[in-house]
Amino acid sequence: MLPQGSVKSDWEVELGVVIGTRARYVSEADALRHVAGYCTIDDVSGREYQLERGGTWGKGKGKGKGKGKGKGKGCDTFGPIGPWLVSADEVGDPQDLSMWLDVNGERQQAGNTRTMIFTVAQLVSYLSRFMTL
Repeated sequence: MLPQGSVKSDWEVELGVVIGTRARYVSEADALRHVAGYCTIDDVSGREYQLERGGTWGKGKGKGKGKGKGKGKGCDTFGPIGPWLVSADEVGDPQDLSMWLDVNGERQQAGNTRTMIFTVAQLVSYLSRFMTL
């Protein structure tokens, strides 16, 4: 379901990491021990809300101002997950997972987690410095 007036929406397949045990100030070496499993996330975006309607909160001035993602990514029904959760013990290497996205039976995107800029372990470790996972 798209918001009223939405004319420019798109999607991206993303890897969802489900945390199973409390993680705070976790090292990269221990990070994957806190992962319960993985799922896919459909990262839906309303691009005109991000780019043409003032970003997150309204019009901004200067580099990077008003280009936030809140309005464009936080709409009702955006970011659906699943429908399956694969437990961590079923995944040999989270940095070698093929993912794809089909829309109406047509392949729109295909990739592999080995092309991620940061590994799952790096992300879990880094985020655990700022918030309890």
